[in-house]
Amino acid sequence: MARPVIHKTLQARMEAAREKSRRHYAKGDILQRRKNLHTCINKRDKEAEVLSKEISRAVKKALHECDDNESELDTDKSSDNDKIDTLSDLPSCLLAIKNAKDDMLKLIGADPCEFAKDELSKYVKSIPDDCKTKGDVSIIANSVAKIEKLLKQVIPAQDKILNFCGISPEWHAADSVSRFLRTTVVYLEDIQILEMSGGVAELTTAHFLGELMYQKGIRV
Repeated sequence: MARPVIHKTLQARMEAAREKSRRHYAKGDILQRRKNLHTCINKRDKEAEVLSKEISRAVKKALHECDDNESELDTDKSSDNDKIDTLSDLPSCLLAIKNAKDDMLKLIGADPCEFAKDELSKYVKSIPDDCKTKGDVSIIANSVAKIEKLLKQVIPAQDKILNFCGISPEWHAADSVSRFLRTTVVYLEDIQILEMSGGVAELTTAHFLGELMYQKGIRV
């Protein structure tokens, strides 16, 4: 038995063919987005692993030198803190970077995108149900302040490392920490600016369209 004719006119057949084509390309677009997302996640995981290895290699020398003088450090911790604060030599600079890195990972974690996403979620949850007033803007502002405090520890140490040994593995390790922190600050400030300029409506629209910087994965 022959198949029944569904589209009886040329126009109907052309329209059906176009619709079939649209569905085909839409499916391909979805699959491509899934592939890109998977690639992005793998890339972030690798970057986090590289960051950890860079810092570990960079501080190995400093930690080794400090282990040689362990008894002295145990008996005079205040002088050790003064040494790190003054950043008088390469080991003290590297230890300052290591301490900042440890605090950074405790505060932010391995992915600044996920951290920004979580902070945005906290802010959204603080918005009243009637949406007539803004949420708790201090949520993001406090996080920015904490990260900027870490940056104030990292940047002088990074500058000193540049003076001590130039563009070296040690400097690159410090730079990876400062870039990680700056990127996170930029993500949070992007949310702040949208919230301040257009309120919840503009922030919601930007998030829906995937226009927030953390959604694009832009790195400083």
